[in-house]
Amino acid sequence: MKRTLLSLSVLLISLGAWAQTPKYVFYFIGDGMGTNQIQLTEMYRASIQGRLGIEPLCFTQFPVATIATHYSASSDVTDSAASGTALAAGVKTKNGYLGVDPDGNPVHNMAEMAKAAGKKVGIVTSTAANHATPGAFEAHQMDRGMYYEISQDMIANGFDFYGGAALYNEERTYDKQPAAPIRPQFEAAGYTICNPTEFQAGWKDMKKVLMLPGEGQYISYSIDAVNEVPEHKADHVTFKQLVESAVTFLMKDNKKGFFLMAEGSEIDHACHSHDAATCIQEVIDFDEGIQVAFEFYKKYPKQTLIVITADHETGSLTLSPHNPGDLARLQVQKHSMNVLSSMLRKQMEERQDILSWEEIKTFLGDELGLWKEVKVDWEDEKMLRDIYEGTVAKRKSGSVKDLYADNAKIVSAAVGLLNKRARVYWVGSHSSGYTPVFAIGAGADQFTHKTDNAQIARDIMRVAGYK
Repeated sequence: MKRTLLSLSVLLISLGAWAQTPKYVFYFIGDGMGTNQIQLTEMYRASIQGRLGIEPLCFTQFPVATIATHYSASSDVTDSAASGTALAAGVKTKNGYLGVDPDGNPVHNMAEMAKAAGKKVGIVTSTAANHATPGAFEAHQMDRGMYYEISQDMIANGFDFYGGAALYNEERTYDKQPAAPIRPQFEAAGYTICNPTEFQAGWKDMKKVLMLPGEGQYISYSIDAVNEVPEHKADHVTFKQLVESAVTFLMKDNKKGFFLMAEGSEIDHACHSHDAATCIQEVIDFDEGIQVAFEFYKKYPKQTLIVITADHETGSLTLSPHNPGDLARLQVQKHSMNVLSSMLRKQMEERQDILSWEEIKTFLGDELGLWKEVKVDWEDEKMLRDIYEGTVAKRKSGSVKDLYADNAKIVSAAVGLLNKRARVYWVGSHSSGYTPVFAIGAGADQFTHKTDNAQIARDIMRVAGYK
């Protein structure tokens, strides 16, 4: 009898879950955001309050939380194109493939299904609007680098709202084939191309939107915006603004609901640079965008589903802080590694003579707290001095070519030293570490189990009734 009652209860719960078909679906993807990127951010937020433990983000308090695998059809370590395709269409494919199966056949994704069902569709990202992860929801190409063709697929799909940091290869510069500029093609298809300020002023009269920074506006790392000079700070476009703009537009004259995919891509870029302080601020920025969706959910709790995950982990991040003071050291970093490298390059270009070692120490002290708030022992100073002697000190008049790999070698080493003092360690690039899954709202109870990236897509499509 008890077993019968238990089975009946499970059946009723299951039926109740299936009855919850969300009208509004938010799908957030933190590019490169493994479980440790989230743990780092929450531990850091506690550490700057002088205590151990965590200070939770908004999305980590959602009632459903699990983990996912994300291998591709060609490797245990996926890239963003293959994982994006799995997350968009529920189909595993090869690294580098976008919106196609391993044989190159196009696969139908949930954004296209939502559009076919009469829902409004938005795709936003803090990287280029035709980059790999958004491209998995927009296009069907066998090479993620075919940015011009991805843009043409975006136009053909006719989604209601696109937003991002740029459009890559607008004139198809990667081969010698002649091609018409892409922006006029968007305009001919009924898109208004605008920056965020222009969008806010005129969105009510727009039919379809391609929102890109312009007219002095830009999307940069959050850490650089936080420490930006006042006259430039207002020009920075946040992930929160991207999500807010998309929701505003998608709700206009909306009767059937919407699907919105929003990618926080700069987490991945910061982790590729092994830049912990920048990664933390990007996760916080991502969380603030999710808070927009959470406020929406509180207005429409029975009609809204929010799912958060990542395409892969980046950096093989390892954490071993022993006390609150360890991670709190990261708050002294004022800018991302990229901007610090640009700042140093500018100083070198403006000088006719060579920057002295003492000037370099002052720069690194002001920007990273080294020798000031953060201890630098003899071995570490020798390491930095040797890099200085092999790069900056060898500079010839008017040349900075010895300064760079992807970032200035001495800046990269100094940021690495700060990470070491915070007891944050990196190994490499993409890893096969688990990615997180969080959910709240109508149908969220279908995401309670350990899962896989392709299964997440299939579950969303099933719960939302996309076919």
